[in-house]
This record gives sequence, C-alpha cells and structure tokens, in this order.
Amino acid sequence: MKTTGIVLILLVATLAAPFEHIFAQTGVPLPPTNLTVQAASSSQVNLRWTAPINATDAGVNGYTIERDVGCVGIFAVLVANTTTSATTYSNTGLLGDFCYAYRVSALNSVGASTASNIASATTLSVPNAPAGLTVTPVSNSSLKLTWSAPSDNGGSKITGYQVQRNGTIIVANTGNNQTTYLNTGLLPLHQQTYRVAAWNSVGLGAFSANVTAKTTNQTGMPGSIDKENLGQAVSDFVHKRNELLKKQREEVFKIIRECNNKVRNTNGTDIKLVKEDCRKLMHSLKDKYAEARKQLKEEFKTFREDTKSLLKEAKKAKLIEKGDVKDIEREFKQFGNDTKREEKQLDHDVKDLKKDLKKQLKDIKKESKKKNKRQGDGHDDHNKDD
Repeated sequence: MKTTGIVLILLVATLAAPFEHIFAQTGVPLPPTNLTVQAASSSQVNLRWTAPINATDAGVNGYTIERDVGCVGIFAVLVANTTTSATTYSNTGLLGDFCYAYRVSALNSVGASTASNIASATTLSVPNAPAGLTVTPVSNSSLKLTWSAPSDNGGSKITGYQVQRNGTIIVANTGNNQTTYLNTGLLPLHQQTYRVAAWNSVGLGAFSANVTAKTTNQTGMPGSIDKENLGQAVSDFVHKRNELLKKQREEVFKIIRECNNKVRNTNGTDIKLVKEDCRKLMHSLKDKYAEARKQLKEEFKTFREDTKSLLKEAKKAKLIEKGDVKDIEREFKQFGNDTKREEKQLDHDVKDLKKDLKKQLKDIKKESKKKNKRQGDGHDDHNKDD
C-alpha cells in the first residue's frame, strides 16, 4: 500500500510538469519595455521597443500600438494588431511641429499584456524666423547684414540661410550656419531692403522682419571687413558655376543619346534629316548656355572689381590684414582658372560625343550602301535568270 501511494504521487508530479508548462505558454505576455520614440521628419515618428522577456514562451504574435495626439493624456488605438513580432514601427502622415505620445502592448492567443512605458516626440518643423537682423553700410557699394539664429530650429540643425534683397533672392542657401553676410556691388547712396530665413532638413523657415539701409557716398570704411563672408560669396559663385556646367552637360548628353537612338532606328534616306535636327538642337543649346555662362562671368567680374576696391580701402584703413587680402585675391584667381578648366573639359567631352555620333552616321551610311548594292546584285542575277 505504501509503495502504491509513492508511485501515484510520482505519477501526478510527472503529469503536472507539462500542464504547468502549457499554462506558462498560454498566459498573457509580460509588457514590452524600453519604448523609445524619435521624430524622423515633419510627418513621421519612429518607434522602437524591447519584446517582453517571456515573448517566446508566451507566443507573442503581434503588438497593439496606442497613440496620444497632442500629448494630452488621451490614448486611442493606432494599430490593433501589428501581426508581427517586429519591435519597430513608423507612424507617418503626421502634422509638423506636433507632440505625439505612444504606448505598446504585446499580444498572443490569450490576450494582451499591460502597456509599456509611455514615450513621446514632437515632429520636426521648419525653423523660426531669425531675429535681430541689422544692416549697416560698409562702403559706397557694400552693406553688411547681421542676425541671430532662430530661437527654435524646428528640431533639426540649421544648414544655411536664404538672403533676399528687395523681394528677390540673392543667396538661395548660404550652406553654412554663419549669421553674417556682406552684399557688395551696390550703387552709392542707394537704399536696399533685406530679410533672411533659415534652412533645416525640413525646409525653409519663416523670414525675419524687413530691414532697410542705404550705402554711403564715401569711399571710407566705417566698419570691418568680414573675410569669411567674402569667401562665402566666392563659394556661391563656384556653386552657381558648377550647377550651370552640370546642367549643360546633362542636357548635351541627353541630346546626344536621343540622336544616337534616332540614328540606330532610322533608315539610310532619313539619316540626313536626323543629322540636321541634331545639329540644330546642339547649336541652340550651345547658344543658350553661352549666354548663361557669359552672364555669370560678368556678375563675377563686377563682384571681383567691387571687392578689390573695397579691399584697397580696407587695407589703407588697416581694417584687414595683408594676408587676408592675398587669400581672397587667390580665391578670385582660382575661380577663374577652375572655370576655364571646367569649360574646356566640357567642350572636350562634347566634341568626343559628337565624334562618336558622326562615326555612327558614317557606319550606317556604309551599311546602307552595302545593303543597296546587295539588293542591286540580286536584282541583276534575277534578270539574268529571266
């Protein structure tokens, strides 16, 4: 009897272990942990969390995501069931510069866990307007702008500033976070009105208030010379030149490709027409960019002459070091040399492409003549047979 009781106890204990394991598997999961939320843009927030520690045993097969729009403490279901074990989620289509809070619960066949920690983020936005814009006369042809960075960058670092004069863009994007700009090449005793706005990864922010100032009628220099601003002005010309040459190159290559395709898909009698069309297109494009390049060179020439005059006066007034003057003059020379080299390379590339096109035309003409000859020979043989 004693032995039978021991056997029964062991049997019950053995059978109980699997049931305990089954109950452990089918219970609701523990909550997810370490939920973090990060704004990716003005309309997207990315969520990331850690799966429950018993996710595998509990058979977690999805997550419920709740969202609190405006971070006011009221949550609503955003995703009832992600139907995946992935622990990341991107919430898109959101409002810019708006707070969103989230919490996540794990799901299995039994039900839902309690919620994770709450995490929130504010979507990105464009920057606020720069503050404190001032414009002061530097000479009879220059005005200096100074401002303060926006108090709120919209959640993304400032990447540059746009400068407008009299409602026209004179610098689309400075490409840096400097808060000064020297506008040269102006006329004496002329009034100008400026405003500036900041760029970030989202876009262009609000503009500052308009500020008006007038150039002097004197050659004297009441202020100091900002070497970095002059260097930035040269960099702006470099950017304009590179963009212009890049656009010309792309358009030339496009025409050449289209001409090549036409040549390959035309018969011998139409080659002359294709050649003439291509020649007209290339000539028109050349004239178009010759004028644009000429205009850019004239703008740079005016800027360079005004700046040299400005530097000369600044040097006399001991407002700028000789070394700085040489550095700027070196940048002028470098710009000219680089422009000539880039234009020469572009012209060389175009010539090579034209040669390739010309060769294709010759090859097609030869092939057309051979084909016509073969057809003629075949016709002669046919007549002989008759």
